[in-house]
Amino acid sequence: MTDESLTDLRRRIEKLVENGAVEELQETLTKLHPSDIADLFPRLERLEQNFVWDLIPDEISHDVLVELDDPAQEQLLDHLTEGEIGQLVEELDSDDAADVIGALDEDKARKVLDSMDHESQREVRQLLTYDEETAGGIMALEVASVKESDTVRDAVERLRDLVENEGIEDIYNVYIIAEDGRLCGALNLRQFILAPPETSVSKLMDTDIISVTTAMDQEEVANLFRKYDLVSVPVVDDFGRLAGRITVDDIVDVLAEEAEEDLSIIAGTRDEEPTEQATLKVFWQRFPWLLVALVGGIVAASVIHHFEATLMKIIALAFFVPVITAMGGSTAMQASSIVVRGLATGEIEMRDLLPRIFREIRVGLLNGLVLGIVLGVIVALWLQQVNLGLLLGFTLLLNICFASLLGAAVPIMMKRIGIDPALAMGPFVTSAIDVIGLLIYLGFAMLVLL
Repeated sequence: MTDESLTDLRRRIEKLVENGAVEELQETLTKLHPSDIADLFPRLERLEQNFVWDLIPDEISHDVLVELDDPAQEQLLDHLTEGEIGQLVEELDSDDAADVIGALDEDKARKVLDSMDHESQREVRQLLTYDEETAGGIMALEVASVKESDTVRDAVERLRDLVENEGIEDIYNVYIIAEDGRLCGALNLRQFILAPPETSVSKLMDTDIISVTTAMDQEEVANLFRKYDLVSVPVVDDFGRLAGRITVDDIVDVLAEEAEEDLSIIAGTRDEEPTEQATLKVFWQRFPWLLVALVGGIVAASVIHHFEATLMKIIALAFFVPVITAMGGSTAMQASSIVVRGLATGEIEMRDLLPRIFREIRVGLLNGLVLGIVLGVIVALWLQQVNLGLLLGFTLLLNICFASLLGAAVPIMMKRIGIDPALAMGPFVTSAIDVIGLLIYLGFAMLVLL
């Protein structure tokens, strides 16, 4: 549903709520997809949200809950009792149920778990033991598996039982396990349809399958899906036993989440949701990053103050301070954005540190040389100061080379020590490049022109 359609729908819903047209509102909600209702929710006032929620059909309310963004889901969960949340969670796939429970405070999560049936409790508790950004954290425990000793007929009966009793949906592959639970192979549904009923699945299974461990980072899992065009992948524990599966819809969410996280880090708005309404919460999320930028600006100002005498004697130097800092920042941003993207997709690895740095230095040298000549000629003709033109051209060359070096090296080094490389594009590194660029520029000016 487009933004324009959502806006029209919001106006209609608000009018129905205002008029108390319960039956018409219920009819409207019944026709909507759960994702569209979830998109509509943040656009409504808090009282309207509560009113609408109570009228959402029971058969889709759990799907709406999962589709809500974090602030809207948090508000809704505050409105619901532990028992109501428990009933909703029991209707969800195990991975979605764990996400909802994990978003609650410890006391409320415990009460919700206590209200659920034993099997649902066990599944959620098991998933909550995994880091939320690993394969174990995003996998679902509902998985279609049969024994290695089964015939095709046995396997089909087993699958029917799984679908009817465990609610498994979208079976892409059937996984074959040994008696001890170890993953042995996989079969696709086409093989089941064509194989004779008495054939052993062990004779049909493909043993060369891609699997991931529960501890694998979700970005690495996403890269496997992209590389091998997967729609589903089995997850195994440290002993090779089948633990669950990850499907492509989970990976789409991971890719969106990682992209949003990197963009928010770059902008200094990490952990902030677009629909977040709490002013103080947004303030504390943005303030640290702005403080870093402020400190960087103060350090840059102190560098300029240190060279005050130089600037007083040659006032024209001050004209080009923005040029030097802007070019350094832009160059570093270009280099680091390519490296960060490559690290995220797996196209750049740790062993690529030196080759990547040398490549960026070569590119920076060429860019700096051409841009330095252009700037030097413009300054020499504009201000009729050849020496100043030569100085600016040379310092711009050095600044671009250094910015290229930092832009390529810092994200890789951050990745090596376990820090999100997207931080390399945040205010800390860009402020550092500004300070270094000013030191190069004004330092050479003091040595050469005075």
